[in-house]
Parts: sequence; C-alpha cells; structure tokens
Amino acid sequence: MKSTVCPSCGAQVRFQSAASILAVCEYCKSTLVRHDLNLEDVGKMAQLQTDGSPLQLRAEGKYRGVHFGVVGRIQVRFERGLWNEWHLLFDDMRSGWLGEAQGTYAVSFVKDIPEPVPTFASLQTGQRHKLDGRWFEVRDVQNALCIGGEGELPFRVGAGYEAPVADLQGDDNAFATLDYSEELPLVFLGEYVEFDELHLSGLREFDGW
Repeated sequence: MKSTVCPSCGAQVRFQSAASILAVCEYCKSTLVRHDLNLEDVGKMAQLQTDGSPLQLRAEGKYRGVHFGVVGRIQVRFERGLWNEWHLLFDDMRSGWLGEAQGTYAVSFVKDIPEPVPTFASLQTGQRHKLDGRWFEVRDVQNALCIGGEGELPFRVGAGYEAPVADLQGDDNAFATLDYSEELPLVFLGEYVEFDELHLSGLREFDGW
C-alpha cells in the first residue's frame, strides 16, 4: 500500500493496488491521477446516483478460495438502468472486477487473447465468437455512459465517458465482455456467480435488515 496526500484538501490518499492509476478523494471528491507518488488533480468526480446495491468500498469477500477487497467502483447507465463495476484487489495481487446489474453478479479479469477481437460495428446479437479458445454468443450490444467513479481505478474515467460494450454468454456460467472505450478493445473473461458464493462482509446496511 502506498500513501500520499490529496493536493486539493490535504487528506490522506492510499493506493492499495499497483495497477491503480486513479483515485477519488473520499473527502473532497477530487479526481487524482497518480504519477508514482505525485498526484495530479484533474477535477471533481461527478456525484454517483443512489442505488440499492449492498456493496460499498472496503467490503470484502472470497472468490474461488481467494480473499479480495473492494477498492473502487465505476457506475454506468445503460438502457435498462444502472450497473456497477466494482474494482477488486485479491490477496494474490490480481486485479479483477465484480459486475452488478439488477441483482446479477459476475466476476471477471482482463485477458489478452490470441484471437482477433471483432469490431464494435460488426457485432450483432446471436453471433458466435471464439475468445481464448472458447465459443461465446453475443447477447447484448450497446453504447453505455459512465456516470462516475469512486475509490481506486486502473484507468481514467469521468462523467460522460462513453462505454461501447458487448456482453457474450459461454457454456455453463462463463461470460465475456468486450469493452471498446479504449483505443484497443479490452476483453474481460469470467463467470456469473451467486451473491452468497462471494461470502461478502462489510456491506451497506439498510433500514429493515
């Protein structure tokens, strides 16, 4: 863990993951880009919209026997509402993601694959594509919009950040997301999981729980 101070308000800012290049100050909401231990303030992060997610920063869990902590979040709007992508830091130092949308959860990791990634314009639902040696079917293609972020993130985001993405379904619970928001598309491979399988703790508390 590396620690430094926010150049805007002087609060302490900690980077737990070596992969994180951006952090949102918890106190003044400044968006801070890391250059080693020097922080560049690039403006205020937009306010995230209130949702019913039980997850929050510093929650903890376990996936396939490995403990993780929740260190960041990106909130995105799509046609049917909001989804969250929670940035996870595992005890084995892997950086992963927990996608959450309408009560569905999926864990994924960025993966370099040998196959060429199809262009966003060419994607249609029902198509089948081979990714990392496995076949996946395109289930959804859309232009989503980033609302904002919090905590630690491995890339720069902000309000209005466009996220052209495609979700694909594989055998069993396998899934893939193709993210075209970068110059080179990112491929996320993982699987859908049940909430209880993640053994989460440190969750938000709601009235009536």
